[in-house]
Amino acid sequence: MNSGQSSTELNDMLTQFTEYVYSFYGAPDALYPMGVTKADILGATYDYLHAITTLNHERFTWGDGDSLDRERVRDFLVRNYGYSKDFDGGSLWVLDQEAE
Repeated sequence: MNSGQSSTELNDMLTQFTEYVYSFYGAPDALYPMGVTKADILGATYDYLHAITTLNHERFTWGDGDSLDRERVRDFLVRNYGYSKDFDGGSLWVLDQEAE
């Protein structure tokens, strides 16, 4: 996330992003109903941001909460939180490369 933001703005961004991800994967009328919880979304978002910082890869960056960020958080939900592998979209390819 943009470090030039105040903590209140960052909190608002995180809340909005969590709601955005939830609307796709956790809400009763979700487009891709995975049954995810907001708590798991927050955890997976932390995992994603930590991976971005740790890897420091030019093609694995935070996009200000865009659809690619949502998909990467979804894939962290699948990999780390036990949600169905049917929803893994392969967006964490960089992590697989690092493991080789």
